Amino acid sequence: MSPRFGRLPVAMLLRLAWRNLWRHRRRTLITLTSIAAGFGLAVLFIGIGDGSHNSMVRNAIALGEGHLTVQPRDYLAAPANHKYLAEGIRLAKRIEALDIAGQVEPRVSLQVLASSARNSVGAGLEGLQPADDHRAKMLRPRLVEGDWLAPGDSRGIVIGDGMAGKLKVGIGSKVVLMAGDRSGNSQAQLGRVRGIFDSGVDELDNYLALSDISLARHFLVGEGADPAQDPVTRFAIFLDDPDQLAQWKARLGTALDTAGASGAVAVLDWREMMPQLLQFILIDDAGNYIFLTLILILVVFGIFNTVLMSVLERTREFGLLRALGLGRRQLLALVCCESLLLSLLAVASGWVIGGGIHLWFAHHGLDLGALMNGGTEMMGTFMDPVIHTELSAGRVIQLTAIVFGATLASGIYPAIKASRTTPVEALQT
Repeated sequence: MSPRFGRLPVAMLLRLAWRNLWRHRRRTLITLTSIAAGFGLAVLFIGIGDGSHNSMVRNAIALGEGHLTVQPRDYLAAPANHKYLAEGIRLAKRIEALDIAGQVEPRVSLQVLASSARNSVGAGLEGLQPADDHRAKMLRPRLVEGDWLAPGDSRGIVIGDGMAGKLKVGIGSKVVLMAGDRSGNSQAQLGRVRGIFDSGVDELDNYLALSDISLARHFLVGEGADPAQDPVTRFAIFLDDPDQLAQWKARLGTALDTAGASGAVAVLDWREMMPQLLQFILIDDAGNYIFLTLILILVVFGIFNTVLMSVLERTREFGLLRALGLGRRQLLALVCCESLLLSLLAVASGWVIGGGIHLWFAHHGLDLGALMNGGTEMMGTFMDPVIHTELSAGRVIQLTAIVFGATLASGIYPAIKASRTTPVEALQT
């Protein structure tokens, strides 16, 4: 037996609602077209926003400290050269025992004074494994002069073109790296410029100097570290599957706690390491949602106008139905069914247009480099020059639910108005 609203079966309600929608075919098509166009714009802007944000995050992670970072607990709040992980070998074995699906890279990060015969600048010295480190892989193709560091090169450094300009040095020039230790004494190491890079990020080009980890480790030895223990300031961990970040972070924290290192070691994800980038993404997302809200307002008014006009034009018809015995709830259900069908059509037509736009730009991309005069640097990282729209499954569900809910809600008032129709008043109009 079919479910019923009063005495009308659901099938009959849906049939009547469908016929009522297409009484004014042109008006319904215009409404659906406007919704689809607005939905397509929303999908495009949200897709470009997500694509650009994901591009920035991927590049920031590759240029930075990975998806996860293991470092001294208080280092992020107050970086200092005397804060390091003294037992690098033991920690490395503990991390490797987890068999993390990704790459674990030891690094030594220091604040130094870089001096040439002509000038001196403050610099960040990053000691790494130059052959396979992710930061090396990102910056090696961006060399503008010289060669990349060779593994085991205990004197070579690679610097940004901004720093090279400030120090007035070139390939083969000597650069003295100086730093004070905890006791107040100075220590220095001599480096030679092997290469100069242009990352496209001024913060890196003006400040970053890269060396083999063996050169940077000399400064930790000067702070009292045992060189036999391979001291480091952090381990940068790059995951093969970023979606597993939370699970690996929890497992790392548990493993290091079991190892008795939890009091001195912190496990941080990229959001904690780069809070300014995260804040920028949240603010930019808010702007995209404001745009989406404006589109939804237009959609709601369009649907509201279509359904309300349909109700007002059929006042006599509703009065006749009431006179023939159709109850208020049945009339309310009929108009709600019209709104429901219109909502389903709106979402379907919206995804036909919006999905097509998304697939086009996901494949061909949008050249933002040309629009931004080639400069895509932002918040200490950069966007890829060509951005491809990206929509996660959660975003698709979110957009669908918002448009469907807004469209359905816009038919509530017309439905209530129709249900309040009285036979006598309606037949007199």
